[in-house]
Amino acid sequence: MMIKKFSEFIEEGMWGSALKRSNSGKERKDDEANRIQEFIDNQPESIYITDGNVINSKSNITIRDTDLVDGKLPFKFGRVDGYFDCSDCSSLTSLEGSPQEVGVNFYCSECPSLTSLEGAPQKVGRNFYCSECTSLTSLKGAPQEVGEDFDCRMCTSLASLEGVPQEVGGNFYCSDCSSLTSLEGAPQTVGWNFICSKCSSLTTLEGAPQEVGGDFICSNCPSLTTLEGAPQKVAGDFDCRMCTSLKSLEDAPKKIGGKIIN
Repeated sequence: MMIKKFSEFIEEGMWGSALKRSNSGKERKDDEANRIQEFIDNQPESIYITDGNVINSKSNITIRDTDLVDGKLPFKFGRVDGYFDCSDCSSLTSLEGSPQEVGVNFYCSECPSLTSLEGAPQKVGRNFYCSECTSLTSLKGAPQEVGEDFDCRMCTSLASLEGVPQEVGGNFYCSDCSSLTSLEGAPQTVGWNFICSKCSSLTTLEGAPQEVGGDFICSNCPSLTTLEGAPQKVAGDFDCRMCTSLKSLEDAPKKIGGKIIN
């Protein structure tokens, strides 16, 4: 593997290859070059380049709307040891080019134009955040290893949890997902809390994790009529308050470390 100094990378004009992805790249060449140069100048010096002009970082990377090229990441990233943050990018449409391994956190929250997680890192050391991506319809492409939390709250177009890792070390949040009708595809083991509250279209707990290390919270789900599919083992509380269509607690967890709250 060849490792280049960042100055060499700049001299080779890597920004030029990124600009080719833009239909009007020639007309906007100077403007785009300045944007990418500004991005480079604002990053930590712990960046290094490997074969194929792949950017890696021993620290953190932050992407903002002004760094994007046609709604995509401006470069191809390999590994980022710190966090990778491309949240609050209103024009981001794709995670293509994202690092495939992130040592700490990956943020792509509040990206209203993002419709897919394809291209997301497959291994995240701590937390993965894709909350408030209101156009996100699927979690396919999500990382398959998450050390702590997976957060897809307030993804109002999300119809399914299929694609998430089957084991999450920390918390799993899918609350306020108004289009979610079931928990099919949810992780089957959650180290801490599982929270699917305020999902107005959720009618069943089928697909819920069968073992939860903390609390299981499905409160304020007005369309939930049964607890069938609920976890078999909950170390903390089981909270089903304000589920106004719920007819019975018959299928509530039998092994529970805390209490049933209804």
